[in-house]
Amino acid sequence: MTQKVFECKQMTTAISMLRFPLTVMIVMFHCYCFLPLPSDSRLCMLLLYPFGLTLGETGVPAFFFISGYLFFFSQKTYKRKLQSRISTLLVPYILWNSVILLAYLILMLTGHPQDIAGKSLSDFHLLDYVRAYIDRGNWDNGNGQPMLCPYWYVRNLMCLCIISPLLSLLIRRLKIVFISILFIWWMLIPYNGMIASSFLFFCLGAYFSIHQSNPLSLFDKKMYRRLFFCQYGVMFLLDWTGHTLFLLPYGLYIHRVVLVENIFLMLYLVQFLNPVYCGKLKDLGGQSFWIYTIHFPIVIGIRGVSNHYFMDYGSWWLFGLYWLSVCFVTYLCLLGYRLTKRFSPRFLRLATGKR
Repeated sequence: MTQKVFECKQMTTAISMLRFPLTVMIVMFHCYCFLPLPSDSRLCMLLLYPFGLTLGETGVPAFFFISGYLFFFSQKTYKRKLQSRISTLLVPYILWNSVILLAYLILMLTGHPQDIAGKSLSDFHLLDYVRAYIDRGNWDNGNGQPMLCPYWYVRNLMCLCIISPLLSLLIRRLKIVFISILFIWWMLIPYNGMIASSFLFFCLGAYFSIHQSNPLSLFDKKMYRRLFFCQYGVMFLLDWTGHTLFLLPYGLYIHRVVLVENIFLMLYLVQFLNPVYCGKLKDLGGQSFWIYTIHFPIVIGIRGVSNHYFMDYGSWWLFGLYWLSVCFVTYLCLLGYRLTKRFSPRFLRLATGKR
């Protein structure tokens, strides 16, 4: 086996094992966002920050990185790649956003109307329905989300795939300079920056495929590994304590550097897992898109219960509630997948893009 073939197999194996953990990280992030924090929330933040934000916010950027890497790793033509994305991305995108829109319509007809971006469904025009599938009628500096909120990732990914020839040209010609420009763009945005984040991580993954470089080569030399882990430890501690204790003025920039490094760190560490766990993670990876799709409405339901019953509890109790929520949501998603696979496998294939 040649070195290049070995490196490609190493990367694809690592990616297949990371799909499920990354999806759970997204669940961790959303459970954190909707947790009812106590009035003195510093201890609770200190306990939850490494999981809900340091790991939780890594999930979507890592998936953009993986998507960019695999899109350009594939030897299919541009036309065939887009045809494939119709079934894997566009069909589920339309289906699930339609399901959420239908749910709002049912609520309205049963006397429980809910506004969408401050507007009632009864006042919707054609453009409003179109925008419901794009940004719910609220662009929000590029951070607007469709009816199924987490599907902003799918929306942005489809757009990136469409303009991939232009991105490929820029990555080939400008190389690391183009990636640096995207990184600076993202770093300078003081809010979510979903568009900048999408471009950066998709193109970062694409960079390694286009230039046939292995992201794990960073760890080939012992000196580089030690340097990476030492500076990562410092950055992680600054990020963790800076957001929860000292409120560092440049905390956002430190946090974003840690998010980038998390991707490379996970690709490296996953290689050392026990082979038994590797096989299980690969099997669970096939259920990741389903979990990503249906977890959010469940989290919203848990938020309603938590805000009603658990607002006045202490930090340690809320820490336990957080992990209970993460496990419960993940379990319900896995159970839903198995039941759907058993009783309606055709719908499951359609709803998950034939995954």
